[in-house]
Amino acid sequence: MPGFPDGHFYSPVIDVADLSRRKEAIWPGLPSLPAGVDLNLEAQRSFLAQAQSVAGDYDYPLSESVDSSPHQFCEPNGLFESLDARTLYCMLRMREPAQMIEVGSGYSSLLAADVNQRWLGGKTEIVCIEPYPPDFFTPLPRGIRQLIPERAEAVGIEPFLGLGPGDFLFIDSSHVSKTGSDVNFLYLEVLPRLAPGVVIHVHDIFMPAEYPQSWVLEEQRSWNEQYLLQALLMYSSAFRVFFGSHFAQLYLAKEVEETFGGLQGGGSFWFEKTA
Repeated sequence: MPGFPDGHFYSPVIDVADLSRRKEAIWPGLPSLPAGVDLNLEAQRSFLAQAQSVAGDYDYPLSESVDSSPHQFCEPNGLFESLDARTLYCMLRMREPAQMIEVGSGYSSLLAADVNQRWLGGKTEIVCIEPYPPDFFTPLPRGIRQLIPERAEAVGIEPFLGLGPGDFLFIDSSHVSKTGSDVNFLYLEVLPRLAPGVVIHVHDIFMPAEYPQSWVLEEQRSWNEQYLLQALLMYSSAFRVFFGSHFAQLYLAKEVEETFGGLQGGGSFWFEKTA
């Protein structure tokens, strides 16, 4: 039996009743900026301006039009779409990484594989680490070099040490920090050891806001990865933020409209290892 019930102050599982009573304070209209974290407004504005050079080429179909091709990225798909999908598309086109390791794979993998084949000449070596691969990974989509059907913490540190300047580490994890978790492994073992210049993406990050109210109160998700990321970035010169989907929608709505047509939703967060 567990030592403490869900919602107990010693339990990592949320107390829905308590959070419901305090929801106005936890989910204000416009969240305050986090202390000690440079969300780099000008770098985010610069990214949106530069992305205009390729954003207009994004031409992926609606879901209902691709029934016969399970390997075709499409949206809506409920998992990786809208502003997040377009941001990944633009990042791949603009940066042309030699390598990309993806921890947690799915629709983002289909998009990356297609961009790799269509625009990058297949030169990006994409490796997907996914313990529960979706059906459309059989056979492996063209543009992906390898699927490792293991948990990231079981794979170990070595593959990540091979990433160099300009390479991508794309994280869409379990989102939960707990004993032995992939999140702990990635944040405490992998990120500190990455080479300077590696570009990092983390999904479902809403900084400076809280996780969406419906996710917490209705779906009762006890996710906490975002808090670990915020702590990692506080007062740190080892990482530089350059784009956050949710942040941009709050503080750069005009620029998002100009580049991506004012798309709503998304939780991609991009930053770079600098030291």
